[in-house]
Amino acid sequence: MRTRAQATGRMLHTRPVNSSLSQLSLTGRRRAALAAAVLAALSGLAGVLPWTSRSPGVLRALSVVVLLIAGASALVGWGLARSVRLDYAEAHFDEAVRAGVSSADAAQCGCAHEHDPDELHITDAPP
Repeated sequence: MRTRAQATGRMLHTRPVNSSLSQLSLTGRRRAALAAAVLAALSGLAGVLPWTSRSPGVLRALSVVVLLIAGASALVGWGLARSVRLDYAEAHFDEAVRAGVSSADAAQCGCAHEHDPDELHITDAPP
């Protein structure tokens, strides 16, 4: 289950996401993105070739279908690569937060209030 907050602080969603993509490892997603990119490049090349020379109309119509497949596989590859980048960024952010929390001592913040380390709220604040 992953939720992300936007810059405005709103949650994108509050329900758990069960997707088969989130069950793949990062290396598996990276390989799938590479395969989709190769498929997009090859099918894009195959779709453009009939337009470079004299070809029958049926072949050009089929090349349009191949170009659409190339575009779709390029979008899939981009989405997979983006999900890998987002997961790496999230892992880097989580590590930075862990390092910051472990190096900071919450009891010595200097505000003269008692803090609850589990909630990070002031517990003895005047009403």
